[in-house]
Amino acid sequence: MTDLAKVEDNWNAIYDADPDAQLFMSWKWLSGWLRQVAGPWFVLAAKMDNKADGPYVAFLPMRIQTRTENGRIHNELNMAGNFAADYTGFLCAPGAEHLAIPAFARYVKQLNWSRLNFENFRVSESRMRLLLAHFPKANFQTSETSRVGKVDGIDNSLCPFAVLPPDWDLYLETLSTNTRQKIRRLLRQVDATGEYRITVATPETIERDLNTLLQFWETKWKPRKGDLTQTLVRSNRAMLTRSFHADLLYLPTLWKEDRPLAALATLMDSRKRSFLFYMTGRDETFDGLPPGVILHAHSIRYAIANGFTEYDFLRGNEPYKYSFGVKERRIRCTVVGTKNGRNLGGKIDPRTVPEVLEQATGLHQAGKLVEAERGYREVLNVQPKNADAIHRLGQLFTNKGDHIAAKRLFKTLSTIRPDAYKSWLCLAQSCEALEQYLDAAHAYREVIRLRPDLPDTFKNLAGILIKLGRIEEVNAALVAVLGQTARAAKKNGSELKTRRIADRTMVQGETASL
Repeated sequence: MTDLAKVEDNWNAIYDADPDAQLFMSWKWLSGWLRQVAGPWFVLAAKMDNKADGPYVAFLPMRIQTRTENGRIHNELNMAGNFAADYTGFLCAPGAEHLAIPAFARYVKQLNWSRLNFENFRVSESRMRLLLAHFPKANFQTSETSRVGKVDGIDNSLCPFAVLPPDWDLYLETLSTNTRQKIRRLLRQVDATGEYRITVATPETIERDLNTLLQFWETKWKPRKGDLTQTLVRSNRAMLTRSFHADLLYLPTLWKEDRPLAALATLMDSRKRSFLFYMTGRDETFDGLPPGVILHAHSIRYAIANGFTEYDFLRGNEPYKYSFGVKERRIRCTVVGTKNGRNLGGKIDPRTVPEVLEQATGLHQAGKLVEAERGYREVLNVQPKNADAIHRLGQLFTNKGDHIAAKRLFKTLSTIRPDAYKSWLCLAQSCEALEQYLDAAHAYREVIRLRPDLPDTFKNLAGILIKLGRIEEVNAALVAVLGQTARAAKKNGSELKTRRIADRTMVQGETASL
């Protein structure tokens, strides 16, 4: 994040100039979201070759994920805003597209991935054609993903938006007579001092208002979202909280006396003068005034009064949106994949090594040894000296009874981690299983040197020495162990005393400071 922070002014300058720019590509929103993203992400930045010291002219933020299909591990590239942004894309200074977009494409093709997801991509058709031209059919397969819901038939690639005039009454004139009269009547009921009222979230009420919104939303969507619901609630809470503190969130709540009826979260883009309706939640048991109509009308009126010029309903062509005098824009959900479904370059992306290692370990623990071995080898193909992958693959071979392969790995591990007793212990056990007793004895001695307090190690060494016919060395080994144990105990006792004194001193210091 430190390096990214250095280009904030440059980013904002391109954002202001780019006609395709939208809030989910803004510095404020995206930099906050990236702090929340757990997996690896990166931002490609392009500048003119002849202006090495000049500003960047384009930015492409991306994230990398790991997938396992048919037992094979591969990487996917997604836009950095997924999976919270309704729109994704890239930023580019007008006029620089013909240089920046090919540069991005060339760089991306040097990375290790099998699938490139341009999901919810909001860019002009000319920019999209220029981008896809660098992924020819001879080497890649390109497809469009349908965004039409199977349950409700909503097309989430269609995004209605209302162009806002400078005056509220002028906006109402763009609506049908029935809608105009309905909105005026409903807002009069709310504006009047009576049983209905609208509050807008403040620093003192934001937690309460978010709870209202998300509890209503969860009640409605849990039957459809299932186990994913809580993850979505946590993610939205974090994003909306962060957006509020960055002055990006407008959150009105409709009340009937002291009963909350509905809340509506809208993201505010002051740079592009746009309101973006993000999510809503309502009390499904309330059968009275239409809360959604009221809160949208209230928010549009507020947006016009504060100089905003667009009210974006974001993804989905739900019929109610069209009563607000909207136009449509279409976003792209394009997938570019490799022909064979495997990563370019035949390797995983190095940034996903921790994730791949975790997946392989899970497969190992589940007894799926073939898939686990493939995962460990994917890691070692990128990082040949990855000690964790070597150790776990060695254990896998041990479980399979392939002690020759296990020994080879543990011997390598002992050179990478010579001060880790487990490296030598695993090596000793593999050598013993192979009846290579001299090598086993050497490895057990290294274990004793590093961890003389382990009770079974001397017994194992003694057994090896007896098998080698070196009974006279057993007593010598025992004396050495006892000496090392005594020295280690003395050292540990000294360190323990030092720590306790330090802790006591710290407590006294804290008490004195009060």
